[in-house]
Amino acid sequence: MARTLYDIKTTDGRRLSPFGQRAHLALAHKDLAVDKMVAVRFIDKDAIAFAKSQTVPVLVDGETVVADSWRIANYLEDGYPDRPSLFGGNAGRSLARYFNNWCGLWLTPEVARFILFDMLAHLDEEDRAYIRRTREPRFGPLEALNEARAARLPAFRAALDPLRLTVKQNGNLHGGSPGMADYMVAAAFHWADQASDFALLAPDDPLYSWSRRINGNPP
Repeated sequence: MARTLYDIKTTDGRRLSPFGQRAHLALAHKDLAVDKMVAVRFIDKDAIAFAKSQTVPVLVDGETVVADSWRIANYLEDGYPDRPSLFGGNAGRSLARYFNNWCGLWLTPEVARFILFDMLAHLDEEDRAYIRRTREPRFGPLEALNEARAARLPAFRAALDPLRLTVKQNGNLHGGSPGMADYMVAAAFHWADQASDFALLAPDDPLYSWSRRINGNPP
């Protein structure tokens, strides 16, 4: 069964969607290969209109079309029960849903404030204009975000203390081995690493080595 994943296109092959990275990690966890990757620019809404979606990721698995990283995770879990579980049962699914909400309401917007300006360097002119048109009404001028980010960094890092402590105590958010809860959070840090050289996490931060391990990079 052919499997195709639609994700964001950049000028230099980077993964600039934390939601796309979630799908990559979920598929890898399930040991499901992607036969074809389709890179989509931010402005190319027509390319994914068949999925009734305006955003990536979009997974086409045979005849099944699934948009949205949370829906993709649930589809993979329920559609491939013989493969390693992303959730480890209903309790793990509820935990992952919490982190899905937390990332959407807090972590992803906070990370965006640090990296959106730098992300422009990896996009073509039309996508850069799209990012400014859609993000600046919410976040303000991207240059201003960039100028203020060093001052905001200590408070951001301090707000991660509950996450940091959990990783130190358990090894992962999901427990002894990583699950979808880990992939949702780690994908936000992967996005930051792909988009910017600005160090959100210090190298000696347990979250630094954890996020790199989850995303498939050495510490």
